[in-house]
Amino acid sequence: MNQGQTKRYRQAEQLIKQEKWGPAGDILDALVEETADPAATRQLVRVLYKDHQYVQALSNVLDEPTLFYQDESSASLAVKILVQNQRFMLARLFVANAPKEWQTDLVKMIQTGEQAAQTKYHQTIQQRLKTFYHLGDGSLMEQRQRLEEAYALPLESFILGTRFVLRDPFVHYLIKADIIESLRKLKVDTQLDYLWIDNQEYQVNPAKLPAQNDVSAVKAVRQIIKDQLGDQDAINFQMANQQFDLQLMFLFPRATNVITDPTEWADFLLATLNGHEINDDTAVGRWQRRLMTLISTLAQAGK
Repeated sequence: MNQGQTKRYRQAEQLIKQEKWGPAGDILDALVEETADPAATRQLVRVLYKDHQYVQALSNVLDEPTLFYQDESSASLAVKILVQNQRFMLARLFVANAPKEWQTDLVKMIQTGEQAAQTKYHQTIQQRLKTFYHLGDGSLMEQRQRLEEAYALPLESFILGTRFVLRDPFVHYLIKADIIESLRKLKVDTQLDYLWIDNQEYQVNPAKLPAQNDVSAVKAVRQIIKDQLGDQDAINFQMANQQFDLQLMFLFPRATNVITDPTEWADFLLATLNGHEINDDTAVGRWQRRLMTLISTLAQAGK
């Protein structure tokens, strides 16, 4: 902030001390628009919360949640706002990325909010759960919207809905993968059945899943791509990694079961990108052709 903006920021701080939330918020809102200053954004959210403008405060938190990892007080404020707006799963995911020493107290805040909501907003939660059950009744875009709405559910209700959604053949697999990944981040220790891209059912315990990029086979493929293209062809290097990222979206959480030979996998991927005709009558070839079809279908759905 320049000198004039700093002066206005101090004026806002004086108004906050006087609990004049409206005038303080007006100044801070303008400063955020002008400067995108993190401190001004956090102060604006505090003022909006104090002024009971919870929806607007939520919008600012969701725009840049990482700004609220600055200190425990800011993280606590973000959680209060998420809970106030009944965004319980989003609150838990926010806390999962916070420093570990803060997490216990922050999770307790969420649990208290969930318990209160189960009593006060029981019918609303039940309706959201019913909508979650019918996630598969729509396009991929509509399913993403319904999943976003489901993140307002308390964790217990979300898991209940998940048990049905993960086995629903009409739910797009990328939606299922998003759900499993969210539960992995939350270290949810429970066994879940899911219908995978090969139309077979498998079981997974999210708490025991590694992050996809920590899987040894995944790291090996990335290293091969880097060794072959990293210093020689920046464009193809980027394209290869993007294609591999798309493959991993569909392979999650079974990449290890499919990529049994990282060298063969990387060679096939790179040859395909270069337009080379190669024998695809192998396990790797058949898998990559299947993934290419899924990725192509995904691209068409986005048009």
